Amino acid sequence: MAAYEALAPTYDVFTAEHDHDRWLRRLDGIVEEHGIGGYRLLDVGCGTGKSARPMLLRGYAVTACDISPGMVAIARERLGPTADVFVADMRDLPGDLDTFDLVTCLDDAVNYLTTRDDLLAAFESVERVLAPDGLYLFDVNTMLAYETSFASDFVAESPDAVFCWRAGQEAAGEPDSAYSAMLDTFVLEADGRWSRTTSRHEQRHFSDETIRACLAEAGLQCVDMIGQAPGVQLSRPVDETVHHKCVYLARHEA
Repeated sequence: MAAYEALAPTYDVFTAEHDHDRWLRRLDGIVEEHGIGGYRLLDVGCGTGKSARPMLLRGYAVTACDISPGMVAIARERLGPTADVFVADMRDLPGDLDTFDLVTCLDDAVNYLTTRDDLLAAFESVERVLAPDGLYLFDVNTMLAYETSFASDFVAESPDAVFCWRAGQEAAGEPDSAYSAMLDTFVLEADGRWSRTTSRHEQRHFSDETIRACLAEAGLQCVDMIGQAPGVQLSRPVDETVHHKCVYLARHEA
């Protein structure tokens, strides 16, 4: 929460080059291949609503939540009055929620769960709100992401902001390990001075074995997995030397 409270005001600038419209169109096509019983969507870890809005425009009835109040405030404005947007921890979704035909958790939000117990709690929480024939769609970073973006420094600029990403390690370690990075954000204020905020991003890589085991313990089973390379290139099978993300689809156990 602390990381994204600090990043919330500039998150959309930082991710301006991410083509969420194209990405969600491709992901929704995969959802259609598997079939769901309706169009009630819960977007967990919704951030500023960039992943939920394309689905809203595609006809889904959107409910969304995030652990960061700052991100939720922006998401409410982006998604408008027809969407129900609230603050919640993905490990403990509210008990009074309805069930949903599709639950999404995107932009590597799952990797911010830094223990196996947290991962299991998140899956169990989703299982409780997933309709009997519903589908759970989430993505995780592969080892390639930790060997590149989490092991190197980079700078991104816009006219009014500069983002300095500082890797927490020189090289990736073993699968199922923890990783960290710092993000310094410099913003040009109205008075001409630059302000600075710093957010610490702590993630964990989860192996396919760990993910499938936790899904099974939560009463879910993986029904598909797709590798994602830059430029919204989705393909099977997953290759962690080529794909920087892995997209999972899961359902209630048969």
